[in-house]
Amino acid sequence: MQKRRYLAVAAALAVTSPLALAAASPAFADPAPVVAESGSGRNLQDAVTEARAVHVEAMRARIEAYDEVLALLEYDKDNPPALVVAAEKTRKVAEEAKAALDAAVKRVDDAEAALAGADEAGKAAAEQELADAELALTDARQHHLEAAEAAEKADTELDDAEVAVLRDYELAKQAEKAAEEALKKAEAALEDAKDCKKDTSLKATALGLPEQLVAGEQATFTFRMTNGSEHTLDIRPLTFIVIDSGGDQDDLKAEWKDGDGWKGLETAESPDVVFEGVEPGERVDVRMRLTLDKDAEEGHAVAAFAVDPAEGSLPCLYGPMKTYDLKVLPAGSTPSPSPSGSGDPSASPSPSPSGSGTPGATPQGGSTGGGLAATGSEMTSVALAAASALVLGAGAVAASRRRKAGART
Repeated sequence: MQKRRYLAVAAALAVTSPLALAAASPAFADPAPVVAESGSGRNLQDAVTEARAVHVEAMRARIEAYDEVLALLEYDKDNPPALVVAAEKTRKVAEEAKAALDAAVKRVDDAEAALAGADEAGKAAAEQELADAELALTDARQHHLEAAEAAEKADTELDDAEVAVLRDYELAKQAEKAAEEALKKAEAALEDAKDCKKDTSLKATALGLPEQLVAGEQATFTFRMTNGSEHTLDIRPLTFIVIDSGGDQDDLKAEWKDGDGWKGLETAESPDVVFEGVEPGERVDVRMRLTLDKDAEEGHAVAAFAVDPAEGSLPCLYGPMKTYDLKVLPAGSTPSPSPSGSGDPSASPSPSPSGSGTPGATPQGGSTGGGLAATGSEMTSVALAAASALVLGAGAVAASRRRKAGART
């Protein structure tokens, strides 16, 4: 009996499933898609966290829905659910009412037969019995009608409940699948954001950096980073300043300034500072200076700058390297007044203070800054002097960025 009812309900659900699904309860509706704003990598992480929570909730709902199916369709025979008890009870009452109706019909038939064969002395009693039998039949018919209606109603309620739990279970499975797919998409978006990509809208400029450096003199300039992307980013300056011909690397001293004053940079080292939450269109500055030893020989130097992503920054975007050729002049030389490229000495830096004094800037204590720190520490001065600006600027930076990308994953 139970299996037959289960199959009957399943068949009914198969026929009515489009309507059943269309009338889905909110509890099993598809989870709202988790959308991460393109401007913030933190939103990508939040999206994964939210999608994971939705998926867990969907799994819980699916398990609960399955428990409801078992409770109503595969229940313990010693402890049936209330709807089953009610249906069986009304069905039994209806069966008893039918038996009573059959008995009342037979009584009327018997009374009519008795009346037909009664003599004059027994006729009055036979007529009374027939009248009583017909009255009882009327009552039996009414009782059977009411019992049959109650049984039909209880069966309908049970059938509706069984269809509902099967529908809810199916919807719960669909919701869980949708939540799982949403989680996979959110995780894929997060992983994609971790893959470092070049973005030419991230601009690096050395404002006020002259074309010519004179031995024994100092040149102060501003390293400006502009976030031209559509994302809010955590960035750090990447610098690469070397003498590549005609002199000794030790003759060139590079420094940057933070709230505590000037700090020296080793060969190919970058300022150890992170600017957090740099919004689209925003720019940040780092004050820097180069000092040539008074005994420096005539030669050539290269200064390269780029916007680099901070460790763990999402999305991981890095800017192209901006390279400046610098002529090294012996002491006492008079440089020509023309500036180098876009490094306009008259250009004023942004009003925000540089280094760790800038809002959102976080000095990374104890660690070398920028993307070239590890690479630079492994390169000898001889190797630096022998390499071209292209190799120094592109190869070393690419290697450093690959290391950092590997650390992120």
